Amino acid sequence: MPALYRTYRPQNFKQIIGQDIIKSTLQNAIIHNRTVHSYLFSGPRGTGKTTMSRIFAKALNCLNRPQDSAEPCNICANCLAIQDNSFIDLIEIDAASNRGIDEIRSLKEAVRFAPSQKNGYKIYIIDESHMLTKDASNALLKTLEEPPKNTIFILATTDAHKMIPTILSRVQKFDFKPLSSAELKEKILFIMESEKITIDDSVINQIILQAMGGARDAESILGKLMAGQSTHITQEFAATILGKNSYFEAYQLLTTLSLNQLSEAIHHIHTLYDQGYAIEQLLLHLIHISHMIFLMQISSTLINTDTLLESEYETLTTLSSSIPQHTIITFIQSLEEIKNQTYTAYLPYLPLEITIARIWGSPITPSDHHRVLDPTPEPQPIIEKEPITPPLEQQPVPPKPNTETIVPKPKKIDIDTPIVSEKSPGDIYTVKKLYPTINKSLSKTNKSLSVIFAKTEPIEITDQTLTIAVESNFYRDRLEKQTSIILDSIREFIDSIIGITFISQKIVPQPIELTPLQDISDNDQPKNINDTIADIFKDSM
Repeated sequence: MPALYRTYRPQNFKQIIGQDIIKSTLQNAIIHNRTVHSYLFSGPRGTGKTTMSRIFAKALNCLNRPQDSAEPCNICANCLAIQDNSFIDLIEIDAASNRGIDEIRSLKEAVRFAPSQKNGYKIYIIDESHMLTKDASNALLKTLEEPPKNTIFILATTDAHKMIPTILSRVQKFDFKPLSSAELKEKILFIMESEKITIDDSVINQIILQAMGGARDAESILGKLMAGQSTHITQEFAATILGKNSYFEAYQLLTTLSLNQLSEAIHHIHTLYDQGYAIEQLLLHLIHISHMIFLMQISSTLINTDTLLESEYETLTTLSSSIPQHTIITFIQSLEEIKNQTYTAYLPYLPLEITIARIWGSPITPSDHHRVLDPTPEPQPIIEKEPITPPLEQQPVPPKPNTETIVPKPKKIDIDTPIVSEKSPGDIYTVKKLYPTINKSLSKTNKSLSVIFAKTEPIEITDQTLTIAVESNFYRDRLEKQTSIILDSIREFIDSIIGITFISQKIVPQPIELTPLQDISDNDQPKNINDTIADIFKDSM
């Protein structure tokens, strides 16, 4: 049996739950023939980015779609081929595993071919597009801006902020939002009704909490429960399958903190970590619950009680009255600051511990609130004091002037290393001058590569691309595979160069510039060869 998220994947716009604004915008674009050449679908996982892309492609290529409707018929040959993943003009690319410039070059070659059907559309869906390398993203720019007729690119990503700004300026961007609790509940009940299985409301609430607004996560959790129970899913059975949820552990942690039991709270965090709970999920739950406490302190009408258990609402009421508002505000802001630090911290729970100790270790008052957010100490006023003159008899005797002149030692200057105060301009003469220094920097990263690079020579710079001559085709291929490493070393000194091209060409040795000899004065007599050899041995001793 296929996964639930594949079995119950929407096949037209009407079946999509949520994302109403995006859905209506795309439908109007299809009806009025106002589609653009490239789109960017951005949002958390499981919010319908790929599903919306496939339905959009199906509607554009549907053979039976009326002109005044954007809904695909789902019965024509093209619609059925898209549902079976066999439609030749719908190409889905996983950028996480095809992220290099070679893959994008192959894509640019394939884009030149027209769609297989007359008046049809060729649709490219690039999933996880933020994983493309910088070189690959730059190679895709021109194609995104001016693709062939009836070719549309749809980029899907969970981290749009990681994409380069030049791509963002060439696409029509849509932000997918996490599904609300009501929308997830509607989806779960629809699946349960279709499968003829009943489920406790408390289990639905637990699935919604763990899904965190993602329909695919909710369907995956539900599929796990349905695998073990085919008639009725109870709360007791769900606990044996899903185990404890850190959402309720977050409630217990906040309750402990509300009682100012700092030691017990730290111990509770250690226990959760030892039992395998993900600290980053605990942080998200703490933010969610703290936000509800903050809203309840303002007005209880701001809380959506439809998805809350009765005991959960009572706990929220108790916490909102026992934790001061300025404390909960500081806690939320601190959690937002540290939520990404758990991935890089030596101990994942350490940022959370420090935050809790800083807030609950000593009482926080509203006057101290700005100090928690801004740890910079306030400048103290400068009090000028009148100088105190000692009595005449106690005046210190001035020291005798030192007649010896102290000449500071001149600093040793390494004449082999060029002094670069800032990054140099990108002309070929500057590149040749800095070439040994660039190779020295490259050797710190890859010593064997620097040995090959030392045998090359810069030729010219065209459109911010440096052309480098290599005598051997073998070495040229080796250098081309390490282009990004070499480019990084060059850009340490010359940031105007954005690309490198290697060519096979015989390198002509450059003439050596001889330094003119100094004039020999009358008192300086030239030495004979024996004296010169003696001086060499003397210096080597």
